[in-house]
Amino acid sequence: MKALRAEWLFFAMLGSFAVIYLALYPATIAIADECEILTLAYSISRGTIHPDVAGVITFNRSMEFGSGAHRVIKYSMFHAAMLTPAIDTNWRLAFLVSAGFLIAGAFAIRSMLRENGLSTDWCALYFLLPGMLYYASTLEAAVPAAVMGLVGVAMLVRPKPRAVLGGLALGAAVLLHPWMLVTATAFAAVWSVERIASGRAREVMWLALGAAPSAAALGGYAAQVNGSVLRVNYAMTGEVYLFTGAHLREFLPFYIASLGIFPIAGWAALSPRCARGWAAPVTVAAIVIGASLYDFRDGLTSGLHGAVALIAGAIPGQRFLLPASLLACTPAARWLDARRVSLGTAWTNRSRAMALTLFVIGYAIVGTMHQSYLRAHAVVQSAIARALPERARLVGNGDLLKELAPVFRIVDYRAVDGAEAAAASDRQAYAAWLGAPGAAPPAALFAGRPLKKVEARSWVWNRDLWIGGPVVSGAAGSREADRSPGPSPSQANP
Repeated sequence: MKALRAEWLFFAMLGSFAVIYLALYPATIAIADECEILTLAYSISRGTIHPDVAGVITFNRSMEFGSGAHRVIKYSMFHAAMLTPAIDTNWRLAFLVSAGFLIAGAFAIRSMLRENGLSTDWCALYFLLPGMLYYASTLEAAVPAAVMGLVGVAMLVRPKPRAVLGGLALGAAVLLHPWMLVTATAFAAVWSVERIASGRAREVMWLALGAAPSAAALGGYAAQVNGSVLRVNYAMTGEVYLFTGAHLREFLPFYIASLGIFPIAGWAALSPRCARGWAAPVTVAAIVIGASLYDFRDGLTSGLHGAVALIAGAIPGQRFLLPASLLACTPAARWLDARRVSLGTAWTNRSRAMALTLFVIGYAIVGTMHQSYLRAHAVVQSAIARALPERARLVGNGDLLKELAPVFRIVDYRAVDGAEAAAASDRQAYAAWLGAPGAAPPAALFAGRPLKKVEARSWVWNRDLWIGGPVVSGAAGSREADRSPGPSPSQANP
């Protein structure tokens, strides 16, 4: 009981996270990646990795590719498999996976702080990572993969390393998301060199043994699906060729600045003294440089400009930085603790209360804004699920793709540009168009269709959804406005 009182800030932050997360439980998905991850989980729940075999008709060419006679989704089947238990019950329970990993990461940070003789009050650095809080409310692999990487590192930096467990965790991180290959290989390589130099080469062998099952699983999957262990899914869809540095001047300052703020003093991770070796500094530098070379970052490459672009991507844009931020928590705590000692200050109940208040307010703001965004998407998804019969044909703009996960409705979707040629090609299909408030949908697409408008509104995302039925011969089309959100997407499951 005395130990719990000494660590009350850690447990208060943990409990506050759980309460706020449940109070603002994610309303739905709002990212195209989530739609495809759900589609893969849906397929796996039906005994296949191929969405076409599972009966999913809609095909997203940027996230799926052909393999023989079937389709394959580029995302990790190992991550999607963790979501499958929720698919046949209530798919929204799948959000608990990311939340659970965030909690596991908190205990990993706590363990690392204690092993380094640091107060667990520095766990505040972890809980004040907005990117982690944001992605914990999504179905993306960002949080699970980053936390598994952290667990792997925690196993290796112990006074008595558990190399096999470290290899298993780092390998699992790569299975969950291939981006973690940067973290796993960089840290394992430098750690191995340091161990060999200190006469502990046997530990390197145990590390390799622990990583072997994941390497075999990843290579075996690629060989089976793509015909070669080197032809990973992301190579098949072209992502591995997008590390060109085209936006290096915009991205590198963002990531460097972010590392110094999230966590506070995160630059300490680049110091071998604060990081107790070269493994963490080299790994963090590799993550920041690798992320800066990639051709995409939320906000700056989303068609937005200036301050709007920065604000829109400030938190979600940290997805590639998450592994570095987690590795930086302990070195940052060590650097800050040394400054605290030199100033003659200490953690007090007042300072702990201030840290807790900052976390609660900050997370409540981030969570409320994100939830508002998700609820607007829920309106769109529910409206489509209500309006379309199962397996209906649908034409519309590309923005609709991320609203068409199979847990809402299975539809046969084709993206069009609204031109007359596209509109006239499938008059018996349903039509939908998602646009800015007040913007009229393409007249050619909706001519002769019974028409309905649904207004999706929130603090941060506002759209008008136009839905039209099959063309009615001789009809000019009629409009009906719908401002009611209707049932949630989970209530609209087939």
